[in-house]
Amino acid sequence: MSEIGKPKQHIPIFVSSTYEDLKDYRVSVQQTLTRLETIVRGMEYFGSKPGSPLEECLKAVRSCKIYIGIFSMRYGSLDEKSGKSMAHLEYEEAQKYGLPTLIYLIDEEKQPVIPKFVDTGEDAIKLQELKNDLKKRFTVSFFTTPEHLSRMISQDLPEVLTTIGITISKEETVGTELDPAKLIAKFEVRPKKYAETEIIVEGQIRGGVSRVMTEDASALNLTVGDAIKRTVDFPSIGKAISIVAEGKIADWLEDAEVGTTKKFKLRFLFGTYTRVDWTEEEGPIAILESESGYKLMEIIDG
Repeated sequence: MSEIGKPKQHIPIFVSSTYEDLKDYRVSVQQTLTRLETIVRGMEYFGSKPGSPLEECLKAVRSCKIYIGIFSMRYGSLDEKSGKSMAHLEYEEAQKYGLPTLIYLIDEEKQPVIPKFVDTGEDAIKLQELKNDLKKRFTVSFFTTPEHLSRMISQDLPEVLTTIGITISKEETVGTELDPAKLIAKFEVRPKKYAETEIIVEGQIRGGVSRVMTEDASALNLTVGDAIKRTVDFPSIGKAISIVAEGKIADWLEDAEVGTTKKFKLRFLFGTYTRVDWTEEEGPIAILESESGYKLMEIIDG
């Protein structure tokens, strides 16, 4: 960033999305970008507003330095000439001018969307084709709640800023809630709110491998019979945590020797399941149970 006493650099950011279905998300993202004024003085453009002429939106895209695309289950209002939605055209304009890009897709398996905000027919086909293209071109992130989306942007944006020459000090990221220990403390108190948050933290393999029980695996949307767990020491957090994994990443965790030290990318998980107890007086009673955990997503070698 700029030296002490000098004005902060002005980094205009274009945030593109459909409008009515993502109002709450847009507000949350705008608040996040405002908080990041400790890093940049941002001018947040929000595209696809009702009644906005196409050329004005594309002009706004061209005036920005970074593009953030947020896509849910609506393709958006159509431009008659091209047959493409405003959000689609904004994305294409950003790519035409080489803007650094962050892409976020709604998690269709975990985040409910009310029916009136789900496209069908030709619009649904166009949206799916666009999402397929995005997933081929970018490492996309999947969001659930407005808070979850905002946290991901606050984590991802500083790295993108460095690609355009903006140096960010640790002091300037205060308030973005990137500190792993603080995030874990928040997650342990309110696991549902902070679920899907991801952190990167160095740890050392400590314990042996054990299976994840069926109820826990189901609650956390893990593969029953494949998911495993293992204890890892995290000195910077000051505690040991039992982490879970499945698939190829579980193969690595299973074979890693005790004492192996790596940087781990972990995702916070939360879910519920129903346990049935039997009593002589009332018969079967359904009890809602909750489970939380930390899923190993990636090993960071660098």
